[in-house]
Amino acid sequence: MFDSILSFLETNPDWVNWAVFTLIFIESLFIAGLFTPALLIIPGIGALAARVGISPYEITFYATMGMIVGDSVSYGFGRIVGNKLFDWVPSDYHKYVMQAQKFMSKYGILSVALGRFIGPLRCVVPFTAGSLGMKKTIFFPVTFLSAPTWTSLYVLSGYFLGVAFIEYFNYALIGIILVITIYTVYKDPMNLREDKKDVY
Repeated sequence: MFDSILSFLETNPDWVNWAVFTLIFIESLFIAGLFTPALLIIPGIGALAARVGISPYEITFYATMGMIVGDSVSYGFGRIVGNKLFDWVPSDYHKYVMQAQKFMSKYGILSVALGRFIGPLRCVVPFTAGSLGMKKTIFFPVTFLSAPTWTSLYVLSGYFLGVAFIEYFNYALIGIILVITIYTVYKDPMNLREDKKDVY
């Protein structure tokens, strides 16, 4: 089955490009990114890109565009919401916004770039930047300059380790599923544990 999938992707490489674009786009959206364990999957897509003959520049370009578009949408949403963000954002996610606000007050402009490398802040900082009224002339240049660094780190790590990943695909797949499961249980994005406490 895996061989047939590889054969399909070799003749339709754009599926891999658009997969990484879509995944990173969703991962960059405010709130939606909290539910997307993209960091656990992106290296695997990079490995597939190497296997089906996509150049590292091409796959990195699509990944970077996914992040830039996702960040831009989150920033635009933040601009629309403005100082009423706590009225719009569900109460369960207020803590992430407050963390982003503190982070931005500490690091200023650099927070747009640095926030990419800090867990849930990655999808919250662009939204918060928009809500705080950060100028477009500041936000977008920083985003355009920092996005390739993040995407290169995760996409190309999988790309250049692709041979080992493909060779041990079955084990890698089991590992990915296991890690995603642990991530979901540990992060508990749906607050299932709290709901159970409320029941009792």
